Amino acid sequence: DLDKTERNIARMAERARTAGVALRPHGKTHKVPEVARMQLRAGARGLTLAKVGEAEVFVAAGIDDIFLAYPIVGAVKARRLLALADEARLTVGADSLAGAQSLSDVFAKTGHRLDVRVKVDVGFHRVGVLPEAARSLAEKIDAMPGLRFCGVFTHAGQGYHCDTEEGLAEVGKHEAEALSAVARELRAAGLDCRDVSVGSTPTAVHAMRADVTEARPGTYVYYDATQASLGLCTLDDCAITVLATVVSVPAP
Repeated sequence: DLDKTERNIARMAERARTAGVALRPHGKTHKVPEVARMQLRAGARGLTLAKVGEAEVFVAAGIDDIFLAYPIVGAVKARRLLALADEARLTVGADSLAGAQSLSDVFAKTGHRLDVRVKVDVGFHRVGVLPEAARSLAEKIDAMPGLRFCGVFTHAGQGYHCDTEEGLAEVGKHEAEALSAVARELRAAGLDCRDVSVGSTPTAVHAMRADVTEARPGTYVYYDATQASLGLCTLDDCAITVLATVVSVPAP
């Protein structure tokens, strides 16, 4: 439903503008270049993606500012990224020295410098370093040839486990404050931590605070039944429906 999609895009863009936070939507929900262009026209700074393969598709479609918000590890992927470096502004996430080194080894040989953000775990426990380990990793990345440390990011996926608006607000507040505290520590240590980026549709509005500079919600573009159950939207806001035939009813 194009009308609903456009309305969802406009609302999130306005929320980010009001909060003074840049919007960099995650393309994982739509994976459609035209929808990404709609988000950019509404005011998004750029696009967030997860995979090198996604970056290749979107850069080919003319999207020229991309953040890969999942650790990119290995020389093969690094060389594929390098092939895009002259066509788009690329930023990648890292949460390990080994992963960062694999990027450095490729980019340093060519004179390019790749912007890298450190992924910080603020409670989801899936990807990222603990807050107390962020400074050490950031300093080592910043010293690597071919790389340039530029900020920190996180994803408070634990918000999906909340069942009240108050619970979501608390998770979003913690997401922003914990990441902002890390950013302040890194700046005090002399690092150029200009990007403080939060993610997740459920927590995005609540996390647009403190020192946060960017938000990366994704599902909001279409919304879904899960978002409705969390109170973030109504079913009428859901822009995609599926027409199916019921073929079996196992009970009366």
